Amino acid sequence: MAAVSAAVSLPTSKSTSLPTRTSIISPDRITFRKVPFYYKDVSTGGRVVSVRAQVTTEAPAKVEKESKKMEEGVIVNKFKPKTPYIGRCLLNTKITGDDAPGETWHMVFSTEGEVPYKEGQSIGVIADGVDKNAKPHKLRLYSIASSALGDFGDSKTVSLCVKRLVYTNENGEIVKGVCSNFLCDLKPGAEVKITGPVGKEMLMPRDPNATVIMLATGTGIAPFRGFLWKMFFEKHEDYK
Repeated sequence: MAAVSAAVSLPTSKSTSLPTRTSIISPDRITFRKVPFYYKDVSTGGRVVSVRAQVTTEAPAKVEKESKKMEEGVIVNKFKPKTPYIGRCLLNTKITGDDAPGETWHMVFSTEGEVPYKEGQSIGVIADGVDKNAKPHKLRLYSIASSALGDFGDSKTVSLCVKRLVYTNENGEIVKGVCSNFLCDLKPGAEVKITGPVGKEMLMPRDPNATVIMLATGTGIAPFRGFLWKMFFEKHEDYK
């Protein structure tokens, strides 16, 4: 921001000078401070006018934003696609009835405490095999459906709720989702490549007395399962 002040002296018959001061504010951003003085005599109407101008420029004050990445105890991207964590399937159970329009499975993977996460975060899963271009499948993100302690309460597991994706395309062909079918077909003991954890937008509020409104459809309830598990099934001093 630059502030310009000008003092103009106009000699008259009654006074030797008549100081007049005008301030002008410029919206330009300037990153240094400088205070020069300018003097100039100009002639107008047979009289000499002395003009002195002072320019003061200052850098705008910086406002530091509070980053969510600095939130205490929240870890993100510990494991990446090129170096995923190799977990094992401990449990995989279909939780929808035989007459349901689709299949949803609840699964538990071992992490041995190596994938620390918070309620509301997600993990990535890389399906086995390769795509049509003979390249490894890209990761798919899934909301974590367990509390930070895991379904077994030892902080060594992570759980997901996954709906099997199967649909018929416009050509009448049956298409199966790559990762959802890979996960729903997992047998106990099978390996699974895990990345993450990721996400800081849906964490539980720090205030245990906060009002929490949960809205979801289908497997969108996964993160809320972790919320409810912590609120009502586990014993925490800050959530009673």
